[in-house]
Amino acid sequence: MSESGTEPNAEEMWDPQVARWSDPEGDYVLPHALRSLPEPWDECDWNRIAELPRTDERLTQAQRVVTVLLDDPELAPHVPQPPSPGSLWHAWEEFHQAVGKSMPHTSQVTWSGVDEVVRAWRDRPRLYPLQLHVVRHVEAAMLAMIPSLRDDIADSVFRWLALDPGPGRFAAWAVGLAERCVTEGIGADSAIELLGAMRGPEARAALERLSVKPGGPASWENAEAAESTLFDWGSEGTSL
Repeated sequence: MSESGTEPNAEEMWDPQVARWSDPEGDYVLPHALRSLPEPWDECDWNRIAELPRTDERLTQAQRVVTVLLDDPELAPHVPQPPSPGSLWHAWEEFHQAVGKSMPHTSQVTWSGVDEVVRAWRDRPRLYPLQLHVVRHVEAAMLAMIPSLRDDIADSVFRWLALDPGPGRFAAWAVGLAERCVTEGIGADSAIELLGAMRGPEARAALERLSVKPGGPASWENAEAAESTLFDWGSEGTSL
């Protein structure tokens, strides 16, 4: 039954038809590319990431992290879309948080560990219908976790770069990666903010390409954000 006491809705009854997959390297849930990320990128701990010094070693590491996120096809699986209104995404996110708390490093996420989280949820005094859907179809929730982590990690890299007092010094490599992330919709908000903070000709050119709509390389929402960033530059009288 739904929370309102009426008949279950389409989302509660939906069968995502996602089977449990296996990894040749062990009982792992996440693709190798996510499991092999260096610390602290492998745990999405923003407090730790924000404190990282922007040394040459760390900058090279960050560049490699984003490149892997963009280039590995296993990090962009097809995730079945729940029926309207799509509230199941919130239940998935809640489960992802529980998994992250239980297994904070990407290399620690195993099916046996996920099953323990499922048992903990089942032991709750009450599960709402969409929470019950998650534990019945945990494979779909974990499949959705892969692109979610990809987005969060890319976002953290660009936020970390933007903390630098002179982020324009990263333009030679970061502009291209940021532009690609916007077009692919991962870490897009932070990527656009970084391009705006760089204030250089390469960043401006990237924002101009991203702001094209309709039919441009970015989604309408991201194109609007890029256009707004360019407008802010102009309203501040910035000379580029």
